[in-house]
Amino acid sequence: MQTVGTLEVRRLRLAVRAAIGRHPMMRASLYGARQYAWRFAATPSVDSVWQIDDGSDGWRIHETMMSAPFDLRAHPPLRIALVHRPDGDQLCVVAHHLAVDGMSLATVVAEIFSEYEAADESRVADESAAAARTDRDHLGLPSGVPSIPRAAAHGWTAFTHRSGRHITPMDSSRDAGYGYHPLSLPVPARRVLLPGGRRMTVNDLLVAAAHLAIDRWNRRRGGEAGTLRVRMPISLGISPGTSGNNTGQVVVVSEPADRADPVRLAVRILDQTERAKQESAAPVIAGIAGRIGAAATARVPGPWRGSLLRWGVRTARPLITPAAAVSNLGPLAAIASDNPKISSVFFTGTAGMPQGLFIGATRYGAGLHLTFGYHRHLFGRAAAAAFAQVFQEAFAELAGVEGETRQAR
Repeated sequence: MQTVGTLEVRRLRLAVRAAIGRHPMMRASLYGARQYAWRFAATPSVDSVWQIDDGSDGWRIHETMMSAPFDLRAHPPLRIALVHRPDGDQLCVVAHHLAVDGMSLATVVAEIFSEYEAADESRVADESAAAARTDRDHLGLPSGVPSIPRAAAHGWTAFTHRSGRHITPMDSSRDAGYGYHPLSLPVPARRVLLPGGRRMTVNDLLVAAAHLAIDRWNRRRGGEAGTLRVRMPISLGISPGTSGNNTGQVVVVSEPADRADPVRLAVRILDQTERAKQESAAPVIAGIAGRIGAAATARVPGPWRGSLLRWGVRTARPLITPAAAVSNLGPLAAIASDNPKISSVFFTGTAGMPQGLFIGATRYGAGLHLTFGYHRHLFGRAAAAAFAQVFQEAFAELAGVEGETRQAR
């Protein structure tokens, strides 16, 4: 998130401690040799808040934090970096998916800012005095985050390039990890009206735009666009107060004939998202991958299960992974702060290979804030910006659809 003013790191550290004190998963660690279990400490094993004031770009810092694996035995599943910039600070908050889903993390961040504004001045002074005595200002990247990206071999196969199931790569590199491209759009002035009076939500528009953008991207670069599958997280409807990750997932599908007509595409997407929302009370596991995982859990002995699943997923990934994932956190007004003022809030996520692309969305203020998270094997920075432009055009086209008028013709 981007602020207009400056955040006080010691006040922030107090606020983070208070907020994560109410969320056991934010201070948990793993233990056990074969069957892992969570241990919940009274306080995190290491401080979660670090600050960077050497002029680094906040998005590059965030990329480094997101690209570094978590060692959940040695470090808590939460990393926070406060990046000081002349035009306003950027706060980067990263959590492990096992501990928290996107919406739960938004709740934790909202509590951090609430605690920040309410922090007692005497406690802030005590924190400053303690930091001065121990030289505990924690400059640099959070613990457990290497500054140099890991190198890895390309994961693309001939099938991935030619199947039309995935995104044609461009300007890719051999660096492991993720990059991010932010984009802010105005919230559509009206909802799209489809045949029969049905209306598309902003989330429906985002999923449909992902299908249309991938189709156009592939075709413009000489690739193919066959059956496209886009993953969409969905709430499992678990009771309030439950800790951990409470999201499932559904896969939304389109065919070339759907994407040739924006109205037909919109109807196809809406049919699937409406059905998913009606079924969300039960855990949703997507397709072949979910069935394989369930079968392995039931039939494979524990000591071998993890290795077998990892090998199976690696082998079958070109067949079972979607082209992209779209996750929309919706309005985040609860994060609002006047001291300092927050100008924008972005949501990032990871994207596995060969899926490669994660599109995160939030609504904050008058804007719709998008983040295109991509595996470095898929895009370089210029290619990610070019894809974001294709997506923006597709989104605007779908937002302007008038289904009733076209059907009448």
